Amino acid sequence: MIRKIAYRIKTSIWLYPALYSVGSMLLAIGTAAVDQRFTGVSVYRALHVFATTTELAQAVLGIIAAAFITIATFTFSTAMVVLTMYSSQFTPRVVENFLNNQMTMKSFGVFLSGFIYAITSLLLIKESGESRLVIAASVGVLYIIVGLIYFLIFINHVSSQIQASGLIQRLYEEASARIGAYRAFMGATRTISEEDWLQSIGQRERMDIHADDDGYIQDIDFDQLRRVAGRNGWIICVRKVVGQFVAAKTRVASVFQTGSDAPGEEAVREIQDCLITGSKRTEANDFSFTIQKVAEIALKALSPGINDPHTAIHCLTMIGLLLRELSDMPGGYIVLGGEDDNGLAVSEAFDFETILYDAYHQIIHYGQADAAVMIAVFKSLRFVKAKASPQNIRVIDIYAAQLFERVSRQGFDALENRMVAKEYRDLATYQATQPGSTA
Repeated sequence: MIRKIAYRIKTSIWLYPALYSVGSMLLAIGTAAVDQRFTGVSVYRALHVFATTTELAQAVLGIIAAAFITIATFTFSTAMVVLTMYSSQFTPRVVENFLNNQMTMKSFGVFLSGFIYAITSLLLIKESGESRLVIAASVGVLYIIVGLIYFLIFINHVSSQIQASGLIQRLYEEASARIGAYRAFMGATRTISEEDWLQSIGQRERMDIHADDDGYIQDIDFDQLRRVAGRNGWIICVRKVVGQFVAAKTRVASVFQTGSDAPGEEAVREIQDCLITGSKRTEANDFSFTIQKVAEIALKALSPGINDPHTAIHCLTMIGLLLRELSDMPGGYIVLGGEDDNGLAVSEAFDFETILYDAYHQIIHYGQADAAVMIAVFKSLRFVKAKASPQNIRVIDIYAAQLFERVSRQGFDALENRMVAKEYRDLATYQATQPGSTA
């Protein structure tokens, strides 16, 4: 439960604004404490150059508050325009990419916290009959300078993000980073085939664990699963992967135990808590969702209302480069734990054939009448094949052959048919570079 709450907080779009706002209130209180203790001639010499009278401080802080609320209003208006454009021009799924971007959230946090600082400082400035010096206004001036810098950075950030090429590149970098994390995870574990998995469970008694709620699997706590398995001598197998939707009472895991030591309600709840579910897919540990977003941008570009095939071709290039990093990964079951462990945590690995189909099938369906798009598909598949394992090479070749047969019925002219056939032959005869090869 604590992990779920921490995950919700970490992925919240209000994390940075909330942290910055609390920090600004503490800064205002600390500045007021300094002003109350060191007044008049008692101000430290280092602070004396920044000190102003209370009347001037109130005037400056009022201007700063008005400036911050104006910047915040403009920023929120700009964000709404960008979100509307993202939803209409690209795909509604990329809206959260803009909102969850650290630069966007930090900018919102600086603008909101600056306003909160100015208002709180105005409230804490005490009027008195004697002349008194304070530094709250000078701190506010430094704050507004930082705010203006962030405002310029935000405008530059927005100008780059509204371009299709910039958005696609950012999605590619995010997906590449998550694929790298998945590869590192696979490197720290071992993978077994379906036959080896069936042999490892032997004649153990099986008890299925069902989801306690509807939603998408957003994260899986394998470390906790391994601790539960080791403590009880079980083999716990997660039957779903991150990104899949599960309904309540759907089987999400299985526990294989020896003897009659079946999991009790507390153990079942502990296993269920290891699978964090939510009402929407997230990209934190789901690279396939990011690949899906790139594919959806390609679909939007192919729609009659936009008719931008070059963007779709660029998306296909990025998809090919991303799947290339997955094409040498083995399938089967991922095992966490050694041969001598009392218990094991096991999870189904991502299936390459499923990822390949999900990445291309919608683009092929809506773009098969465009020879340039289909040529780009075959080129993209050639990128995927560049690092593919022998098993996945067979998957790619079968998929490409079925695709070529489908494309051959589209009625292209002679030149288009020759170009499509050439790309298919190049793909079919392409030799993947295996690790350790000098090719």
